[in-house]
Amino acid sequence: MVNQVENWSYSSRNVRIQVHVVIPYACDIEQAEQLMLQSARSVTRVLAAPPPTVWLDSFADNGVAFVIHCWITDPEEGIGNVRSDVLKTLWRLMRENGIKVPFPQRDLNLRDTEVMRELIDAVRGRDESGRSDSGDR
Repeated sequence: MVNQVENWSYSSRNVRIQVHVVIPYACDIEQAEQLMLQSARSVTRVLAAPPPTVWLDSFADNGVAFVIHCWITDPEEGIGNVRSDVLKTLWRLMRENGIKVPFPQRDLNLRDTEVMRELIDAVRGRDESGRSDSGDR
């Protein structure tokens, strides 16, 4: 190494925390973003300056993914507990505003084959008789 290296982390005790959040695709993202900011601002250890911010991160499998960025000045008191407080507050705010947390959803495509038709016929026969071939259990 030829040049001097300066460690900027010693100039400030502030540490940025990232909180990942996914909201449903059908949700009003502007409203959700305001709730995310409100939840971050409400946590006592989150600094007012620099203020919390919210970034749209990606279009994920189960919804729109965001990252809440907030700053604390006392990382020795823990980071996970701040993230947890932001998420718990956001959970409450989302419920109060009718926003549900998305859950994994998958589409299943079945091919029309002879085996599939036989299975469907067997299920139909079971439904019509009210019991299976092996009897009621």
